[in-house]
Parts: sequence; structure tokens; C-alpha cells
Amino acid sequence: MPIYAVLGATGATGSNILKLLTKNPSNIINVYVRSKPKLLAQAPDIASNKQVRIFTGNLTDTSLIASCLRDTDAVFSTVASNDNMPGTHIAQDTAHSVVVALMEIRMTEPDAKIPTIVWLSSASVNPHFYDQAPAFVHWLLATSFSYVYTDLAHAEKYLKLHQRWLKVVLIQPGGLVEDKQHGHALSLEKEKTFLSYADLAAGMIEVAERGGYDWQAVAVVPTTNDTAIEWRVPGRMLKGLTFHFAPWMYSLTKALHLQ
Repeated sequence: MPIYAVLGATGATGSNILKLLTKNPSNIINVYVRSKPKLLAQAPDIASNKQVRIFTGNLTDTSLIASCLRDTDAVFSTVASNDNMPGTHIAQDTAHSVVVALMEIRMTEPDAKIPTIVWLSSASVNPHFYDQAPAFVHWLLATSFSYVYTDLAHAEKYLKLHQRWLKVVLIQPGGLVEDKQHGHALSLEKEKTFLSYADLAAGMIEVAERGGYDWQAVAVVPTTNDTAIEWRVPGRMLKGLTFHFAPWMYSLTKALHLQ
């Protein structure tokens, strides 16, 4: 009976992973969220689903995270932000908490199973993938989400410090949109924009089930051309560019409730 953990189950990717995992009655799913009411508002059936165990609290509570990860086969780390907030470090915080939690498990249980971490990142932090895009397009994306990508890159660097004992798969998709499943494939060679969060979730589950991708960068790509186009992207990019070149604007827009 597979046991999985989902970190960030109220986000677009995590909620889709949870939805797909609960379709298989043999799965046991440990879910970490900061807000249980938010999770149950999104997925009311979870409250009575005996497959799901909910862990609620602060991401920096490594004892809580250790409890969530203990005895699992794979961990889907989907804690992320699309908001180009200056100095954001949510990915680094998650990486640190996961590593420390697993260290705690190893210290108390030397023979404990260490799960594979299926880590959500982005094609925009990997030159193998982003070099396929025109230079200006990559610059525009990298600048519009500069703080997000810097955070992801630092988190990956931190995880690789523990490569000797940790098993991580870096999931690096292209642009993501809200849409249904259309079909996906796994690729070590290319990314493709746009990809639905539902297809990304299915791809991440496939990586966990198949195994054999430790420390590889894997892109989940759509297999059809009918994924919805995300028309809100230009607006998000404009905001991100503003915050990149004028970081003080972020606090101002927050104070004025413009976000």
C-alpha cells in the first residue's frame, strides 16, 4: 500500500495531486497544509476520507514535517509562489524543513526508509531547458519572476548539498495554467508551454510511481495542443517586472490592497 506525502495541498499543483491520488483506494496520503479550513473548503470530502491524514501547522515546525514524511514512499513538494515578492524564500524554507525533518527521522530511526522527494521547480532555472527559448523570451520570464526563480535555484543548490543520502527528482515544467487534463509525457530533453496543473500533477505522480529519476531534471510536457492559453500571464509579468526594477513597489501595492 503506497504512502505519499503532499506538501502544499491547497495550491494549484498540490490540490490536483491530492485529487488524483485519492482516486486510488490503495493510496495513503499524508497532507501538510498551513490551514486545514482552507483545505476542507476546497475539498470537503477529505474530512471523511480515511485515506488522508492531515498535518497542520507552521512549515518551520520540523517535528510536524517529520511526522508527515515518516514511512512515506514519496513526497510531493509543491509549496510555491507565483508572486514575484522581493526576497521571497518559501522554496528555501521548504527545502530546509524537509532536509531537517528527514535528518530527525534518520537520527531516531537509523534504518528508516527515506522517501523520494518529487520537487516542483521550473524550466526557467535550468539552461538545458530555457536555452531552447529565444533569448529575449527567457530574459522577460527570468526578470518577471526573478525573485521566485532565485529562490528556487537556491533551494535546489541546498538540496544538492545532501545528494549523498537524499533522493530528489527536480520537476521543471514550462508555463502553467488552470485547465483540465489533456495528456502528458515526461521529458529529459525539452519543456513546452503551456501545461495544465492537472497534467503536471499526473506527471509528478508518474515520476514517483515509475522511479529511476533520482537527481534528474524532468519536464512534464503536454501531449496535445489544446491546453488553454493563460491570458493573465502578461499582467503578472508586468507586475513582476515592476517589482524587479522597483522592489519598493511591492510593499506599496500590498499596503494599498492592489494585490
